[in-house]
Order: sequence, then C-alpha cells, then structure tokens
Amino acid sequence: MAIDCHAHWIPPGLAELLRRRRSGPRIERAGEGERFVGAITGRPFDAALADIEFRMDLMRRCGLARQVLSLAGLFGIDSLPAEEAAPLVAAFNDEAAELCRREPERFIGLAALPVADPERMGRELERAQALGLRGAILPASGFVSLEGARRFEAVFAVGNRLRSHFFIHPGPLAPVPESSLRADREDSAWQRRIVLEAQAVLSSVMMTMNLTTFLDPYPDVTVQVANLGGTIPFLLERMDEVHGMEAADGKPPSQRMRRCYVDTASFGPRAVELAVAAFGADRVVLGTDCPIFDMARMLDAVSRANISSEARELILTGNAEACFSGR
Repeated sequence: MAIDCHAHWIPPGLAELLRRRRSGPRIERAGEGERFVGAITGRPFDAALADIEFRMDLMRRCGLARQVLSLAGLFGIDSLPAEEAAPLVAAFNDEAAELCRREPERFIGLAALPVADPERMGRELERAQALGLRGAILPASGFVSLEGARRFEAVFAVGNRLRSHFFIHPGPLAPVPESSLRADREDSAWQRRIVLEAQAVLSSVMMTMNLTTFLDPYPDVTVQVANLGGTIPFLLERMDEVHGMEAADGKPPSQRMRRCYVDTASFGPRAVELAVAAFGADRVVLGTDCPIFDMARMLDAVSRANISSEARELILTGNAEACFSGR
C-alpha cells in the first residue's frame, strides 16, 4: 500500500468561507453544481476535492494507504493579503488537523500559511504543528532565487526547530489577476502556464535548494519539490557541462542535487526513470496531485517505470516513511 505525498483537499469549513466571498478565490453555483472562481476558474468543486469519504474510497480502490493533504497554492488562497488569507488558512489547518487526529492511519496534513506576512507564517506554522500537522506547503515563486528565498528564513528557522516537512508547490506570492489567466487556445496559453512556466519555476527552486547555501542553517527540515523538480532531470547533464566550462570549484550539480525529495506528479514512466537516474531512488516520493489529476494514472506510471523493485518500493512507501517518521 502506497503513500501519496502530493494531494489536495478543500474541507467543509473552508469551502463555506469561500462561498461567502464576493471576489476570487471563491466558490459559486454553476448549474446543478459549484465551481471555483479565481486563479482556477471553471474547475468544478466536486466530491473528489471536497468529500473525504469519497476520497478514502478512491484511495482504497487505487491501493493507497495514506495521503499527505495540503491546500494547493494555485487555488490562490494563501497568497491573498494577510488579513484575508489568515482566517482561510487557519480554517484549513484546523480541519486538516482534526481529520488527521480522526484518521491517523489514512492522512498526514501540511499547513497552509499566509504568504504575504512572513512573521504570521511562522506563528501559524507553530500553531498548526501544535495541532498535529507535520509542516507546510510553500509557493514555488518564493524560491526562484537565493535572494527571494531569504524572505522565508524566519519560517525555515521555526521549521528547523519543529522538524517540519516543507512541500514547495507551484503557487504565486501574490494574487494573480483573473483577467491574465484567460486561456488563448490558439496560443496554447494553458499549456504554457501550467506546463512550461510552472516547471521552469520548479527548476529554479531546485537550483536554490540544492546549489546555494540557503538550506545550510536548517538541517532538521525536509524539503519536497513538486513534479520531479521541474525540468532538472532532463537538464542535469547540460548543467554539469556548463559547470565544467566555468572551471567552478566544488562538486558538479549532478552530485549536489540530493538535498530535496521530488515527487512523481509528472504523469509518465519515462519521467520517473529520469528522476531516479538524476537524483537517486531514495530522493523520489510518490505524488499523484489528487484530485486535480488522475491518481490511478500516476500509480500506473510508477508501476510501468523501468526501475528496480527496490527503487519502486522506496518511491511508493520507504521514502515517505523516512520523511514523516518522528515528525
């Protein structure tokens, strides 16, 4: 039975708060159902995202033992101005903690934090972990450079003391105007944003986390980067070549890209194989991006990847257990 380290949930109390909002992100009626309005306008608000009994049944059918639940940054909730974000992320954290106390063998929770205010982020992380959550999800846009990452030093200092797990996921630092997200189908705007741009940002996150000194003061945190760390598995040989041309000191990038875990939410067996070759099987965890994408397809991709049975076992269970044991 596998452990899914990349899964999202909107709990009932948070959903009700979003229904009361007059601007995005919010939930509105749409025909006989509901939908999001905001950064992901049009996405149905349905049982797959909201109903935890539905989710547990889906997990059983797919062979998942546990999920690590978070509030996706792409929903646009945690990046709101701090006064707006604080009650919304607190609602998620309270309900996620209650679920994890009720179903400790099924779920682990990661806190959402009010990204606009680093001081509040630290306080909310401390409060959430006191409730039983195991770390937090953070926006990838905050870590595209060492300078940008330093804004989060106080949060990482709290996390180091609490032995937090930080999940770095695509997400903005500030609300994205809804008008800028309307897809131009002729120009493949959605593909450009959700594939090319998002994976480029995650690649820069991997550079910051692995090739700078940012993580040096925080040896007791674990860091997970979504979607196999962006395009790094494909680019690592080129990075080593450029390193050699620079006559740079120290180990080449291929020997330094092991400070983070990456998850498999990249949807194909060939990408999983590349990640195992690039980072080592002990740095890859299962991630399905449930329910945004198909949980069964991601499990199938890991199953079909041309890797050893030992590597597959690490990805499906062993690495997640190492991440979360004792936290």
